[in-house]
Amino acid sequence: MNKYITRGIAQNLPTTLQHQLWQLVAQRENEQSKELEAIDYFHIFYFNMQNDQLYVKHKQERPEYVKIHKANYSKAINMNKVYIIREDDVDLSYYVMLLPEEY
Repeated sequence: MNKYITRGIAQNLPTTLQHQLWQLVAQRENEQSKELEAIDYFHIFYFNMQNDQLYVKHKQERPEYVKIHKANYSKAINMNKVYIIREDDVDLSYYVMLLPEEY
């Protein structure tokens, strides 16, 4: 899986969280391929701090999917949403992690 991040992600999202989001995408797409579901190209991640624990909500629209995970990071972060988009070109597929304002 070829993965790219934008400048906004590189400057604002801790590496630990970047790795966790990549793992969640791979895990979700693996689940979908086993279930022979159409794989949604658009992953949305929301961050929420509760009781000194950061949580990540992973959401997709087609098919509808929502799952909440504990983040592998214990500090508050200064953002609430990240996108990961799969781009399918003729002979290659790649993923881009970006902030909503970079979309």
